[in-house]
Amino acid sequence: MHRLDFNRRRDTPSASGDDLKQALRQFASGVTIVTAEHDGELFGITVSAFTSISLDPPIIMVSINTASAIAASITEAEHFGVHILAEDQDGLSARFAESLPGEEKYRDLTMEPGPSGAPAITGVLAALDCVLDQTLLVGTHMLMFGRVVRAVSRPEPGSPLLYYHRSYRKLAP
Repeated sequence: MHRLDFNRRRDTPSASGDDLKQALRQFASGVTIVTAEHDGELFGITVSAFTSISLDPPIIMVSINTASAIAASITEAEHFGVHILAEDQDGLSARFAESLPGEEKYRDLTMEPGPSGAPAITGVLAALDCVLDQTLLVGTHMLMFGRVVRAVSRPEPGSPLLYYHRSYRKLAP
């Protein structure tokens, strides 16, 4: 068996941030909103870095910039919600991407608390309620692994909102 020496690779120069952003624009991703509540204050942010990690136990992961207020609130509250957006919810995504107070982001939304205590937005394609399982700091972002305690979705499949090359997209029929 060949053993790799990963330490020697640490000296390999990194790609530039601009080159990486340009390359990643070629990757289409679904759009989610991550929500949390801590000490009576609502938090939310639009996130495209979301993935399923495990089915048993049910674990998902989101990546959130540590400069965002929601990163600390999730760590302290130990819960979060993930909402998979439908193709007609680009305005909602844009609102949660802005630096607005929580009450402005949540205005006019129908919500209910999930079993973990995280706010659940109704009317999305799917919603996951999670308790924080573990975190991992990587560069400027915190990887947050959540154990899913409730997963709900629309009874009929819908079309997801996509993000590609710096704009929202829809699936073609």
